[in-house]
Amino acid sequence: MRVENEMGKKTKSNGPRKERKQNIQKAINIMEGALDVFGEKGYESTTISDICRAAKISDATLYEYFSSKEDVLFSIPEIYTKKELDRMIEVGRYIHGAKERMRLIIQGYLEFFENNPLYTSVVLLTLKGNKNFTGSPAYQVIRKSSRTVVDTFQQGIEEGVFRDDIDPYIVRNMVMGFIEHLTIQWLLIGRPESISDYRDTIFDMVIRAIEKRDDNDFVEVKLKIDTLKVKLPAHRAGLPGEE
Repeated sequence: MRVENEMGKKTKSNGPRKERKQNIQKAINIMEGALDVFGEKGYESTTISDICRAAKISDATLYEYFSSKEDVLFSIPEIYTKKELDRMIEVGRYIHGAKERMRLIIQGYLEFFENNPLYTSVVLLTLKGNKNFTGSPAYQVIRKSSRTVVDTFQQGIEEGVFRDDIDPYIVRNMVMGFIEHLTIQWLLIGRPESISDYRDTIFDMVIRAIEKRDDNDFVEVKLKIDTLKVKLPAHRAGLPGEE
């Protein structure tokens, strides 16, 4: 994307701030039009002219902001993911403790994916299979977003609530794997009806895997002998587990 934005890309124009904001908004309008068409026709079948018709601009105008259809595709997560990351960071200031921060991250991803199905479809079903995407600035933004899982896990280690014998990046892959697998199923077959309803389920699975436990932890089993209705011989009454 050629216009200047919050991610520090080079600007094509040195005009006043108002003009730069207008340029950014125009680029966003193009990306929103592209999302609609990608969702309807698929990325491969979409043409530049299709995007321009959806955005109500000329082909020449699109090329003032993007160099190609692929450039439009890659710029979509660069903008949307950055916006959601900033929101999560802001909300995270009011969340205390690594466990609750991990819950927030899981909830944030699920709600964002569910509330933006076209974006989610493009990112998880189209971009994941694009070899060029890993070399784009947008990919670095997505990596930065998933880095919040690593940072939160390391915070939990420092707090003494998470295990210190697990690679933080394995934890990141586990968390994102749970979220993305559920979301892709939702996109492809429409189930479950709401992925955000599974926040606590995913959180519980993650915590069971990474939560630190003392070596002395054990499960206490209580046998309520007085509830047994079987009459035992007097010499066997003290051995309830023996046949």
